[in-house]
Amino acid sequence: MDGLNFDPCIGQEVRVLGRPGVFKILRVYQPGEEHPNPNLRITEGLSGTVDLRQEKDGFTLPAIPWYRLNYVDETGPVYHAIERLKTNPDGKKFPDYIVDYEVEAKNDQSGNPSIYVLFLVAEEYFYENDRPARERIAALSKFTFDVEQVLLGLDLDRWIYVGSGVARRALDVAS
Repeated sequence: MDGLNFDPCIGQEVRVLGRPGVFKILRVYQPGEEHPNPNLRITEGLSGTVDLRQEKDGFTLPAIPWYRLNYVDETGPVYHAIERLKTNPDGKKFPDYIVDYEVEAKNDQSGNPSIYVLFLVAEEYFYENDRPARERIAALSKFTFDVEQVLLGLDLDRWIYVGSGVARRALDVAS
C-alpha cells in the first residue's frame, strides 16, 4: 500500500527496553513535537515519543522514545493501514460515526492465525426516528467490506476478519 506509514499508532501493544510487561500506546508525539509535560525532555536524536499504559495495573510511562519500543504482535500493519485510511488517501471521507476501533491477533475457530478488526460505532447512528436506518447500516457494511479489501491487500499470513459493534458509553459514577 503506497504511502503506508509505520510510525507507532494508538492502541498498539509494545514492550519497552528495560521495562517488564506489555504496554498499550495511549498517545503518539511526532519527532520534534513537544510533550505537554515540560519536565519531560527527549534529547536523543530525532525520535518521536509515546505515552504508554500497562493494561494489567494501569502503570503509565510518559514520553518513551520510539526507538525503545518492541512491537508485541503482527497487528502493526493493520493499525497503520487503518490510520492511513483516516487521512482520506483515496478521497473518501473516513466515517465520523466510527468512534474507535480495536485490533486483535488470535486464532480463529478453526485454529488459523487471524487478525480481528472491530469498528465501534456510535449507537445513535443505527437509528433514525427510533427505527433502524437501513441506508446507514448498508453504508457501514460497505465501509467494513472496503477496509477488509485494503487489509487483504497487505498480504499478511493471517486470516482477516472485519466487523462492527456499538460503542458503549462510559458510565458517569459521580451522579
